[in-house]
Amino acid sequence: MRLPFFSAIALAGIICAVASAAPATRPAAVKPTQITEQCVNDACHAGIVARKVQHGPVAQRKCEACHLYDEPREHRFKLASSPNQICRDCHTLKQRTVEHTPVKQGACTGCHDPHGSDYQAILVADPTRGLCLSCHKQNFAAKKFVHGPVSAGACIVCHEPHSAWQPNLLTETPEKLCVGCHSELVPKGDQARHIHAPVKDANCTGCHDAHASDFKAQLREAAPALCLSCHKETSKMIADSRVMHGAVQQGEACSACHAPHFSELPKLQKAAQPQSCLTCHDRPLKRADGTAVANIAQVLKENPHQHGPIREGACTACHEPHASGNFGLLAAEYPPEFYAPFTIDRYALCFKCHIPDLVLKQQATGLTRFRNADVNLHWLHVNREKGRTCRSCHEVHASRNPFHIRDTVPFGNKGWMLEIGYKQTPAGGRCSPGCHTHREYDRGDGKQATTTATTRPYEPLPEKTRLAQ
Repeated sequence: MRLPFFSAIALAGIICAVASAAPATRPAAVKPTQITEQCVNDACHAGIVARKVQHGPVAQRKCEACHLYDEPREHRFKLASSPNQICRDCHTLKQRTVEHTPVKQGACTGCHDPHGSDYQAILVADPTRGLCLSCHKQNFAAKKFVHGPVSAGACIVCHEPHSAWQPNLLTETPEKLCVGCHSELVPKGDQARHIHAPVKDANCTGCHDAHASDFKAQLREAAPALCLSCHKETSKMIADSRVMHGAVQQGEACSACHAPHFSELPKLQKAAQPQSCLTCHDRPLKRADGTAVANIAQVLKENPHQHGPIREGACTACHEPHASGNFGLLAAEYPPEFYAPFTIDRYALCFKCHIPDLVLKQQATGLTRFRNADVNLHWLHVNREKGRTCRSCHEVHASRNPFHIRDTVPFGNKGWMLEIGYKQTPAGGRCSPGCHTHREYDRGDGKQATTTATTRPYEPLPEKTRLAQ
């Protein structure tokens, strides 16, 4: 069917308009069939030079530095050297004892693009966002605590990318590497008196994960489990004991009392005793069985006559700091009752310091000032069918009276406070307790009794004395 004349003209116009609006089709690139040096043009390999960072030969259009014609008619090339050698023809790497696996295998293109990249050193991926993790498959971001360089993707702060003298491609010895950033962990002056064994051995990663961890300070485990993995004797003591120090299991655990790196004091103590103990025992506490532990700080403040270990700053002379088989974390056996039959073994705690003759000898001239003429009143009180324990008369921490004599003592299951009513006299003393009638004793020597107890509230020992302990 023929179109009308004007319709044919209109159709031709439409065809011309569409043809003029359509973009010109770029002719398909045709591989050269003879040697050419024009590798990069609009038709061929244009994308290679469009990268932010270019390999030197690419930037200089020196493709033949790496590629040689194998068959010009097929435009087929071969590398100028073997894959394991071609990069080393130009890039001389330092010869060190530990090589990165891709370097050892000659797999440089596992990390570097041989032509160009958007990243420094023509890396194939962002070094701060997964380049290393493309091989080292670890999800550090899933951890609660991530080491700063890891978080920033700055692996080369700690690791050499090609080769190193240290294991794990570390840039320095572990000791120098860690303190290069953590200079506060270098002991200064007297801090070096006592250094934790892993610190001394430069084994920081024995306790810390260098990359990431679920525990504070990137610890490999939480305390006390981490500490007990090395301190086997303490671990056994805790496992075998029926009483455990609350500080071992609560809060900062071991690091509440011990510095983890170094200290001026033995056993890596953070502070001298009793200050260290009083950081917790400055308020009433409850034991696991519900019984109360007194506010020892208040006891010491209100009672000027303190037990010798308190004055000497040696709470651990009587108490185990971690765990014990005895009540009150006592370091040796001591009867908890008001009345208890006497044996040396049952009072082993007291006889760590006090001589047994104080209670073994009936006649005690010159042995003790607690005597009536030559009758040893310690012997009299203890060696009976219902022997009185030491706590029946003496406070174990501090008292307002000389010789740590108590004002009252709890008696019976209901805790009735039995008054002692002790008064010191020039040649002896007297007491009016609920357990017997008013009694007096006189040594018969006319000498005023003396006590070595301090008559002031506890104060820290002078620094020189404390450091010498």
